[in-house]
Amino acid sequence: MDPAAAPLLAALQDRGSRPFLARADGTVSGTAMLAAMDAARTRAAALPVALAPGDVVALRGRHGAIEIAAPLTAWSMGLCTHLISARETTSSVDGLLARSGARMLLTYESSGAFGGIPLAGTNTINLPTGTLLVTSGSRAAPKLVYHRLEKHIESARAAAAFLELGAEDRLLLSLPAWHVGGLSLVFRALVSGAVLCTPPPAMKLAEALATFRPTQVSLVATQLARLLEDVEAVAHLRACRTVLMGGGPTPESLRGAALDAGIPLAMGYGATETGAFVAASRDPAIVRRDDAVGPALPGREVLVDGSGRIAVRAPTLLDGYLGRTGLETALDASGAWPSGDLGTLQGGVLHVHGRADRVFISGGENVQPEEIEDALLGLAGVTEAVVVPVPDVEFGQRPVAFVAGEGLSAPTLDAGLRAELAGFKTPDIYYQLPARPAGQLKPDLLRLTAMARDALAAAQLRRL
Repeated sequence: MDPAAAPLLAALQDRGSRPFLARADGTVSGTAMLAAMDAARTRAAALPVALAPGDVVALRGRHGAIEIAAPLTAWSMGLCTHLISARETTSSVDGLLARSGARMLLTYESSGAFGGIPLAGTNTINLPTGTLLVTSGSRAAPKLVYHRLEKHIESARAAAAFLELGAEDRLLLSLPAWHVGGLSLVFRALVSGAVLCTPPPAMKLAEALATFRPTQVSLVATQLARLLEDVEAVAHLRACRTVLMGGGPTPESLRGAALDAGIPLAMGYGATETGAFVAASRDPAIVRRDDAVGPALPGREVLVDGSGRIAVRAPTLLDGYLGRTGLETALDASGAWPSGDLGTLQGGVLHVHGRADRVFISGGENVQPEEIEDALLGLAGVTEAVVVPVPDVEFGQRPVAFVAGEGLSAPTLDAGLRAELAGFKTPDIYYQLPARPAGQLKPDLLRLTAMARDALAAAQLRRL
């Protein structure tokens, strides 16, 4: 048994007959999970590739066993798990597998057993028990982020303390486990004794709230905006002890709407590289404030330099990015991780203003797309907004907006924005935001930017 995974296995043993997982068809106790893991390790001996501690294995899919049982089993064997989104195309999966050097792609058979597909990985680096997670890659090529298992456990303990989690809590697996936001829920349930509620992949979030009645939910802004349109879902969110927001900015208007509906909202700031959130607040006076997140958690330090860029020091920071020849450092000379986000510290409270790499210059003026998006979301009928730059002969670059909602028109949107923002920040064109693939929570900024800049593609978009 690998020592790094020992705290997780001990937590399951301590849980005993109490439920660890709640599924639509019943519960799985701590004892039952340990038994399943023992059986899986026995079957691993029959896999077509002999696995050894330090090997990388890939996991892909939305099946609960792949998201929960498979990585737990792999960590107990001293393996590093490369978690891959079920939404990735075959070609992108092949590229990611080649980069991680995974020796096998683990599968889940209909009989209930694990199987494996051997892979011809060329990256022979040996990685201690841990995880490889893919960054979102919304503005650049995605990176493979490596964390030792101990860092996920430390992050979960800090989060459990902030959220005051205990055995009476029910955590809804409301985010994909191949992202740090979803994977962190697995660790939090283990270290706190809470029950992890795992809805089937096809179940809508509102239905999952009604079915499992969680006490703690983690959401991104898109999910919250959709749930606020459902009266029953709002009632279930109101019954939670905490609804934690993360995964990007939550507009002021959305925060206010949730708080006014009686939802116990909390804000968190973190990234894949930080192993989940490192700053947070549940104080409504902070949560309601524009761009506010909260103070750093105990043992964490959030820094803002003279240019407004945020950096983080924490015991949960990544061990490195996996490159072609091994792990590449991601920390600066002081041991801090430069986030690429812009922000300020006001009385110890972190305010996040947007991504530094999204700022563009229009007619000599700096334009922060998130500011325009926030203003759009404050207008009646707008449920989602994304702003990207396009080249302009006179001004260098100009903003265009992709907007979702009902009864929207460009003149109305433009008039509403001009009452809030300087004229150079108002978009030249408003497009209807194309529907995203199922399960994709964040907008694909590279794709939307390319569509707006390509004359042929832009001609196919619906203008408001």
